[in-house]
Amino acid sequence: MFYSLQNLWIKKAFGLLIVVCAFLLLMYPGYGQGKVYLDTITNPELAPFPIAVADFASPQKIDGEREIAQSIQRVVMNDLTLSGFFRVTAPKDFPAQAQVTRSFLERSEFDVWDGSGVDALVTGSFRVSGNSLMGSFRLYDLVEKKFIKGTRYEGKISEWRRIAHRIANEIVFQITGEKGIFDTRIAFVSKKTGNKKIYLIDFDGENLQQVTRNKSINILPRWTPDGKRLLYTSFIKRNPDLYAIDLASGRDYRISYRNGINACPTWFYDSDGEKMILMLKQNDRSHLFLTKVGEKSAIPLTSGSANHASPSWSPDGSQVAYVSDQTGGPQVYIMTIKGKTTRRLSYQGRYNVSPAWSPKGDWIAYCSRHNGSFKIFLATPDGEQVRQLTQGPGSYEDPAWSPDGRYLAFSSTKEGGAAIYVMSINGTYQRKLTVFRGESTNPAWSPHLE
Repeated sequence: MFYSLQNLWIKKAFGLLIVVCAFLLLMYPGYGQGKVYLDTITNPELAPFPIAVADFASPQKIDGEREIAQSIQRVVMNDLTLSGFFRVTAPKDFPAQAQVTRSFLERSEFDVWDGSGVDALVTGSFRVSGNSLMGSFRLYDLVEKKFIKGTRYEGKISEWRRIAHRIANEIVFQITGEKGIFDTRIAFVSKKTGNKKIYLIDFDGENLQQVTRNKSINILPRWTPDGKRLLYTSFIKRNPDLYAIDLASGRDYRISYRNGINACPTWFYDSDGEKMILMLKQNDRSHLFLTKVGEKSAIPLTSGSANHASPSWSPDGSQVAYVSDQTGGPQVYIMTIKGKTTRRLSYQGRYNVSPAWSPKGDWIAYCSRHNGSFKIFLATPDGEQVRQLTQGPGSYEDPAWSPDGRYLAFSSTKEGGAAIYVMSINGTYQRKLTVFRGESTNPAWSPHLE
């Protein structure tokens, strides 16, 4: 269970809160409007935001409590560093008189940070009671010398890592105005144990989990929009059928099993219900079909003698990006769902594949083959802007967007065997997630997992 200090206030003193808010709005018209300290959306090239994270307190000093508080602090610091948005200062580098031993900061304690070059401070305190963990964090603005945000958390001790990710998410939201992605996971295919199986891993490379346990080949994972199920193609019954697995129960089942390929579903839902575009075989070619989730009938979106593959739905549901070899080599195209009008997006290079439409709709990532290896590019949906994100030796393939549109996961052979990496959308902060033996490919980034 997670709840905020603000929610507790609402429950215990809702009437008093209304009075206080009315007073603040009357006296300070700008009160309640969140300040964006770092605009990573319109200016992703900004220098990292300087922030300090104090040692999290453990008030009872009992066995295990201090270690858990320290572990939460370390994960928060690591998340903020890995985001690329922050320059994190650890307690050993604090000003001499700024050692913080509790979560609450007195107003007189702000002055010792003057001239430190640090703009914000995170404090925290956690205590253990039986199998439960309770605590909170606080975020302070050291420049304007004020409290920004505090959130209280309660859960099982085993959930400490998830609580740490939630704290980091809240800090990112308060500083950038957009929610962090530290509670997300990345699905991928790995030959870690021989056959290709589906695995999950956290954004920070921790918490590796094997999902499929059959003895067949499992490829091309895709998330459902609610983050509760994974779809993947498997050869369990020798045909490449589409399966779904419920991540909570582990129960899997076939959802599309036409003769030939059943793969690469992309989802969209509106007032008309959940819909899916996927690859199916027709007349010995792969084509795109539109179907309502749960129904057997499917409407063909493509036809003819060319192959059509790798659909990626636009966030507004009006268009789909895909690959077609209708002019010879594979290229990226865009089709309107209504009217089925098509236009070619990629013109640079003879082999362009794996389009992935960003969650905000502003970019389409894809792979382009140059001199025998693949590199990742971004193009605006109108094709007027094209950016190459990856350089150097090895191939970079299978781009997959984070739910906030700030990062891409991909597979690469730049250090040898194929592994899963993440990077920011300007190509920087490339970081390897899978460090075990066995090639890893086909990443798929989850939505926010509440």
